[in-house]
Amino acid sequence: MRREDFYISAAPIFATYIGVTSGNEALKHASFNTAELDEVESRRLFVASLMPTPSTQFIEDKEESARQFGFALAQEEAGVERQILVHSFLESMKAIAVAKTEAKARLYESITSSLGALFLLPLFLLFLWAVGVFDVDPAILLALIFGMTAAMAAVALAASPFDVSLRRTYEWSIPLGLAAAVVGLFNAPAAFVAFGAVAYLWLYIKDRLWWFDIRREVPPMLRSAAAMLKEGAPPDLILGRLIGRYRVAAKIAYGYFIPSRYFVLAKAMHRAIVEAGGAAAVKAVEYIQTVIDIESSAIKKMARQAAAYFALFIAAVIVLAFAVSSAAKQLSSAELSYMPLLTPPPYGEVKIILTTAMSLIAASYVTVFMVPEGIHKSALLGGIVGVALQQALAILL
Repeated sequence: MRREDFYISAAPIFATYIGVTSGNEALKHASFNTAELDEVESRRLFVASLMPTPSTQFIEDKEESARQFGFALAQEEAGVERQILVHSFLESMKAIAVAKTEAKARLYESITSSLGALFLLPLFLLFLWAVGVFDVDPAILLALIFGMTAAMAAVALAASPFDVSLRRTYEWSIPLGLAAAVVGLFNAPAAFVAFGAVAYLWLYIKDRLWWFDIRREVPPMLRSAAAMLKEGAPPDLILGRLIGRYRVAAKIAYGYFIPSRYFVLAKAMHRAIVEAGGAAAVKAVEYIQTVIDIESSAIKKMARQAAAYFALFIAAVIVLAFAVSSAAKQLSSAELSYMPLLTPPPYGEVKIILTTAMSLIAASYVTVFMVPEGIHKSALLGGIVGVALQQALAILL
């Protein structure tokens, strides 16, 4: 986990403790409760808790989010009222989280807006091949599209605000999906369907589909825990009530580990609320809710913008498909002995490659811009769109 993400995630835990105890104790408890997020940084918190003035360990840090911990500790050392301290600390961390999410959203927007331009290269080469100017194996053009899709999908994954560990979540579904996709390469868009279906089935069998919705359960669960604690309910009773309403609470109670940032945060925050009380926990839970809302709205905004770009792009693809098809059809029936530079392939071959390439580009586009919803969903939906376009072009051309 990146250091910035660690401190943004650890902020509500630290705030819950520093609202009722000293800075050293808050760091110590935060260290114990964030070990599953990042062991290296949690050890750093523990080492800082042993210092007489722990604020000096963070104030000059390169990371803005880490410096906020130093400022909060300095305020605590100066005797600032804890309620004001917690409020200012969480507001500052919230601003950092918002800026980080917006930066990722802008990066993702630039990716989706540039997809159309990037796919112009294989489309241009396809046109040159169809009219007989460029002699190339069509398989190379399809491989070029696959390669560009893989590269852009990797960048999109890096820019997407995932809270689950993709490697630990998908595990064997990725190689199995790739194997199924290779088998489905006889129909390029169907390869996306095969990959997405295998990944989806793997997640379903392993009961991991709900992991992508953990972030929605965490704030109301923690809010309920803080409210019941304020009413004087014992921790065991609180957990028992939460188990009946929230699946995350049940997994926490039975000691499960899920490679999700928000699951680890929920487990740590539940422990913090029980140990430190609900005084500062309410503001900490509001902070978590705000961060989740920002990430969710960013994902929805990115999906809407990408869908708008795709609508324009798919219209251009259909027009281009008709243009290339018409040109290839006319050239295939014309006498070209006086133009030796033009050696167009048979129209039947052009039609097959054209429909395959256009549908593959459409599938790739959808797969990339739907990545924030999960690899399984994006690949499956992209493949379905690609196959549908392929069938439509086969009928229309």
